[in-house]
Amino acid sequence: MQSQNIKVMAVDDDDINLEILIKNLKDSGYDTIACKDGEDAWQHMNDNPGGVDIVLLDKMMPKMNGMDVLSKMKQHSMLKNVPVIIQTGDVGIDEVRQGMENGAYYYLCKPFDPAVMIAMVNAASRDFIKRHNLYERIKNERSLSEMIKNGLFEFRTISEASKLASALSCNAQKPDRINTALLELMVNAVEHGILGIGYEEKGKLLANDTLMDEVEKRLKNPENASKKVQVDIKTTESEVEVTISDDGSGFKWQKYIDFDPLRLTEPNGRGIATAKLMGTQVEFNEKGNVVTCKFSKAYS
Repeated sequence: MQSQNIKVMAVDDDDINLEILIKNLKDSGYDTIACKDGEDAWQHMNDNPGGVDIVLLDKMMPKMNGMDVLSKMKQHSMLKNVPVIIQTGDVGIDEVRQGMENGAYYYLCKPFDPAVMIAMVNAASRDFIKRHNLYERIKNERSLSEMIKNGLFEFRTISEASKLASALSCNAQKPDRINTALLELMVNAVEHGILGIGYEEKGKLLANDTLMDEVEKRLKNPENASKKVQVDIKTTESEVEVTISDDGSGFKWQKYIDFDPLRLTEPNGRGIATAKLMGTQVEFNEKGNVVTCKFSKAYS
């Protein structure tokens, strides 16, 4: 269970809502911290920056609202990478885009279904685990990345995708954002591409906290033994072009390329739109099993 040893802070000025959040989180195996307003939440995080892994943050609160707390977190050297789930009844496209640009990757629509909330936290937990060692990996992979100018790579697992995304993002102008974009596209190529895990099925697996188990099981299936993801890299003086191809049957990528406020309140389905937001140009082939993304290199 990926909930083990993950500490979730729930912040809500409504006592009943906060109680429901904490009960469902504990029932799902998460360690919890409850805060009744933004000031208390920020004080606790600022005093214990390594003690919170995920934050469930109500948008509208007295003293300090959720967006103000989020803004402070993103300016903090340790807290800026903590996944934040915004609870709100306002999920308009402009509000969601603003929140995501400020660092809120998940939105929970109020009033919420507890099962959807747990699926969202499970998704954020998976995100936290994937990115926990991002900056250390980027530092370790920097010397390798300097040697990667043009080449063809192959991988099959999420772990391999994570290592390659880190290496390729090292020399980007904004390595953390480019790493997020590349990792989303590469993970999509594994889960949806070579393993055939669809949108609705992935949502159910996240809700049951069994996605990684299903990925490992399908990787071992004989029918998937020869399937792989290929990554072709081409570098110029100012730009890197990364083409990701998988051996899957493709998918209807058109409905995932732009933001849909309703989809952004679900635990999955936002990866491609997020990759665009992170500063990459994203283009799919018609079938949907080849995607090319381009990003600017860091200045020498």
